[in-house]
Amino acid sequence: MPNLLLLVIIYFNLAFGVRYSIIAAVLAGVIKDSFGVGVFGIHIFSFILCAYVTTILKRYLHYVASRRSRLLLVLCVTIIHISGYFCLQLMLGGVSGVQIVLFVFLPEIVTTLLVTSLVFTQLRKCVLKLSV
Repeated sequence: MPNLLLLVIIYFNLAFGVRYSIIAAVLAGVIKDSFGVGVFGIHIFSFILCAYVTTILKRYLHYVASRRSRLLLVLCVTIIHISGYFCLQLMLGGVSGVQIVLFVFLPEIVTTLLVTSLVFTQLRKCVLKLSV
């Protein structure tokens, strides 16, 4: 399943800057934690971490008109998000590392990268309609 909330956070960071992406990260984290059964606050922390990492990586990896640089940025942030989230899960409870890689890490990265271009174009259309 693609991580659409993470894509929204990355888009807000690229389009509007770090302030709006942190607000989006907190709201996305609250939504994800509210509907989850884990410890409240893990998603909030990992999404805020991703907002800051996106700000740092966009200086070095993102070129405005390049889709490849966007995909590379999304790949790096997705890897950091999954790694950070499951490091927190491992500290708080027992989760097998092999199961994380096979059943969560690889499928989430692949599906998130597949829908990245579509989600970014749709978000751009929404922003343009709201700004007019």
